[in-house]
Amino acid sequence: MSVDLSPEEFRSLGYRVIDLLAERLGQMRAMPVRQPVPLDLRASLMHQALPSEGTDPAQLIDRVVEDVLAYPMGNNSPRFFAWVNSPSAPLAWLADLLAAAHNSSVAGSDHAATYVEHGLLNWLKTIMGFPAESMALLTSGGSVANLIGLAVMRHVKTDGNIRGAGFSGESAPMVVYTSTQGHSCIIKAVELLGIGSDNLRKIPTDADYRIDMTKLRAQIAADRAAGLRPVCIAASAGTVNTGAIDPLDEIADLCAEEGLWFHVDGAYGGLGILAEQTAGLFKGIERADSLAVDPHKWMYVPVECGCVFVRDAQAMRDTFSVVPPYLRDDRALPWFAEFGIQQTRGFKALKLWLVMQQIGEKGYRELISHDITMARYLQDKIRARADFQLIATGPLSVTCFRYAPQEVEDVVALNKRLIERVQAEGQAFLTGTELDGQYALRACVVNFRTTEADVDRLLDIIADAGQRTINEQLSTVSK
Repeated sequence: MSVDLSPEEFRSLGYRVIDLLAERLGQMRAMPVRQPVPLDLRASLMHQALPSEGTDPAQLIDRVVEDVLAYPMGNNSPRFFAWVNSPSAPLAWLADLLAAAHNSSVAGSDHAATYVEHGLLNWLKTIMGFPAESMALLTSGGSVANLIGLAVMRHVKTDGNIRGAGFSGESAPMVVYTSTQGHSCIIKAVELLGIGSDNLRKIPTDADYRIDMTKLRAQIAADRAAGLRPVCIAASAGTVNTGAIDPLDEIADLCAEEGLWFHVDGAYGGLGILAEQTAGLFKGIERADSLAVDPHKWMYVPVECGCVFVRDAQAMRDTFSVVPPYLRDDRALPWFAEFGIQQTRGFKALKLWLVMQQIGEKGYRELISHDITMARYLQDKIRARADFQLIATGPLSVTCFRYAPQEVEDVVALNKRLIERVQAEGQAFLTGTELDGQYALRACVVNFRTTEADVDRLLDIIADAGQRTINEQLSTVSK
């Protein structure tokens, strides 16, 4: 069977795919948010025998419709409140199709995709307040963006010797600081970079879940006294648990005093700088030595699309650049591959480049402000109901709470059971988390489709699931 398609065959399949997606777009509000994948289908998808013969493409599209599209993650739905997963703008769906057909490797070289990414990165620098001469790079997501930023830190703090000698020439272990609410990708990064998680200090937080500056200063002093080498503070500009924003300007001052690298993980919250409700909260982020953000979280484009910014572009290039002989021509600009981990890089920029032009900076300000408004609406509704308990309200779009009727003694156990029911039934989707060692429900709004009616429906769904869980327990006890 030929891998190629005639223009007519491609057009027929393409029209069918577009019709399917358009149909789902029209049915989104009526469809379940998410439903469990049947056990037999799970087994079929994971353990299907390697095909020995080819299959007609139209049949394969049929299978995608029946076995894949029917069981989505759910984040395109207006009643998806889990993790930090936004819907993607429909224009970006088409952009991914165009990018895949274009099939450019955006490692560098003189072709249009590289210049699209350069232009896009200039827009993102403007939004985040980074200087034009800094360097930015699109990545798979926040984990790799944070890893790259901290890799540049490691290179700078070892005077460039790390690439040749590794840590063998270092007189004392490096120490990195983050808060107890810092993302797990910071742990992965210090482990992968050879710094070691034993040398990552997780500093307690204040009542607003921001890093405690007094305890941070004390820990730095204690580590210096112990003969260790503090090198970096990895601050959070929007933690996943609560949306807390560390005191960035104060941390920048401390880094300047102590000679530390100032890194900011803004994968979720960094783009909240565009919201009308966050004025002043991000002051100091523009002083960071490195910064990670995720456009695929709050700029409404499909995964994968993260971004790392490094103030010292030459240091970033020195950290990663390897230019073998076969890559020394066709070099209108330094290649993106000289500034990060990947040599082969997909054309991630196209979807964001198109959607940013469709929405515009003003449009993004309105949409992100809308998401925060929906979170605050949820918080107000919880405060007004006697059967709910508000646990945490960060400055962004995360709300932590519990279903807590007065007659229930073990509220935590009830919430753990009811969340399973809510998730299985699929009319809304949210997850749980832990704060101060206690379980709580967590709802995050990063969704341009979510309305007040969806928020009201979420609480009704939780209360209904909770009451049915209570009734089942009472019925079991009475028997």
